[in-house]
Amino acid sequence: MFTIRDVKETDREVLFAMEKEFYEGPACDHTVPEENFEATLKECLRSRQYARMLMLEDETGVVGYFNMSLTWSNEAGGQTVLLEELFFKPEARGKGYGTKVFAWVEEEYPDAKRYRLEATPCNEKAIALYKRLGYEELDYYQMIKER
Repeated sequence: MFTIRDVKETDREVLFAMEKEFYEGPACDHTVPEENFEATLKECLRSRQYARMLMLEDETGVVGYFNMSLTWSNEAGGQTVLLEELFFKPEARGKGYGTKVFAWVEEEYPDAKRYRLEATPCNEKAIALYKRLGYEELDYYQMIKER
């Protein structure tokens, strides 16, 4: 049985290990400092207004996590759900859990005008899933300024 639940303080160790693996894998082209994991956990425990961290479980225990941010988009004309990080442990991949997470998001945020995500070009399996679920590629040049 696959379940999705909000993160708890007691998830810290297993969550941080998965986040580290996520940022060292093909889903991301850079690492982040571990203090960012702490700041995100703290915010998600404090409120669901801007960010939400979810733990993904099956009968074996925690098999992954999902991090999302919530914002308003004038371009989309309403709430946008940014699908930030979706990670499954290797033994949980290929079981249809990713599809279930995306269905959950759309049920949980039915009034959202846009669901948006990023993918590195080499993460071909994830891109195939996103396309199968109806996501389209944006022809944007993305830029950031770190502080």
